[in-house]
Amino acid sequence: MRFGLSLVALLAGSSLAHAGAALDDDKKPTRTTDANASPDTLTTSQDKVDYGVDLRIRSTWVPQSLINLFVERSQGGIQNWGWGFDLVRRRGNLELQLGFEHENLPPPEGVWINKGDTVPGNNADYILSPDHAPGGSTLGWYTLEFTFMNHAPINKYVSFRYGGGAGLGIISGDLYRWDVACAASATNANPAPGCVPGDQVSGGQGHTSSDGNGAPETTPVKYNLPPVFPVVNAIIGFQIKPTEKAVINIEGGIRTFPFFGFSGGYFF
Repeated sequence: MRFGLSLVALLAGSSLAHAGAALDDDKKPTRTTDANASPDTLTTSQDKVDYGVDLRIRSTWVPQSLINLFVERSQGGIQNWGWGFDLVRRRGNLELQLGFEHENLPPPEGVWINKGDTVPGNNADYILSPDHAPGGSTLGWYTLEFTFMNHAPINKYVSFRYGGGAGLGIISGDLYRWDVACAASATNANPAPGCVPGDQVSGGQGHTSSDGNGAPETTPVKYNLPPVFPVVNAIIGFQIKPTEKAVINIEGGIRTFPFFGFSGGYFF
């Protein structure tokens, strides 16, 4: 009797094992020749690489408060619009840009006093605008920059945009000045008209003096500016994608100097 029960139990266990195996076989993946079927692989495809170009305009400015960190007295801040373009490599949400840009950034004409100087004891500089500089020379720069930009999508059409980079700036044009021995009435707080060279500028009470040696200048002096300097970027903004290939960027930040601008691009 015990043998019979054992045999029944053994057969029942064998039947359940065969049934379980059959169920497991039902779970095994099957192959198909359907061209539209999903591939049975765990390998994920990488983001596609796109190349494009964009054109941009930017307003660059140097606030007077920033300039006054380096001089005792300035005539005012600097602001101008510039243009540029980028060659762009995009992969997913990351863009690598090689950018070129140009701005003219002449400081305003007027009296500038060096850091630590006091007039009338020290000479002042009377900086000339492009209208009065020899040959109409205008101070500006050309820049070459590498910039990395990441994007955090807000929805299908708009992404938050942020990044940074570095490059080189090349000075263009020149900046000219008169060295001025100021009249006794001039102070750092009120240098005009005492520090305006009356022998060159109407209404001035000072006179040109070659770096304080007393000899009047007959031609303005050109500043000895460095030809190349570093450019550092920190950028935030938004990217709008009206189509898959076209983009519009609205951004601002620091590009050695503060800026705000727009650009439009297309990916091929």
